Amino acid sequence: MSVYLHDIPLKQALEIFNQFVKKTLPKKEHRTEKLQIDETITRRILADSVWAKISSPHYHASAMDGFAIRAEDSFGATLTSPSILLYESQTIYVDTGDPLPKDYNAVIPIENTEAIDSNGKISSNKRAPHAIRIRESVRAWHHIR
Repeated sequence: MSVYLHDIPLKQALEIFNQFVKKTLPKKEHRTEKLQIDETITRRILADSVWAKISSPHYHASAMDGFAIRAEDSFGATLTSPSILLYESQTIYVDTGDPLPKDYNAVIPIENTEAIDSNGKISSNKRAPHAIRIRESVRAWHHIR
C-alpha cells in the first residue's frame, strides 16, 4: 500500500481547491466595516492585514535562554563533529527577551550546548563558560524575534 500522495498539475489543484471553498463557505454576502479596537467582539474575521506602526520591542531580542552567536560560526557543526565557540569572542549568554548583542545573528538554546572549561572538559558554569560545544548548525535569525 502506497502512503505517498500523487502530484497533480497546479491548474487542477486550484480547481479542486476553489470548488471546495465554494461548497463550504456560507452563501450569504460578506460585508466589511471599520471598528475601533475597543468595539470589536469575537466571531469576526479581518478583511485586511493589520500592521503595527512601530515594532515593539524596537530591537532584535533573544527568543530563548541560550548563547548569541554568528550563525556562520556554527556551519559544519554536527553530532559527530561538534564545533567549539569561545565565550565572549564568538558567543555570549542571553536570557529570553535580552537584546541581541551587536554583530550576532542567532541564538542557540542553552539546552543544545555543552559548557566547556579551559581544559576542554564539561563545565558546571553554564552561563559563562570558557567555551561552548554545539552539535548542529543554525541559520541566521534562528531564535530571534
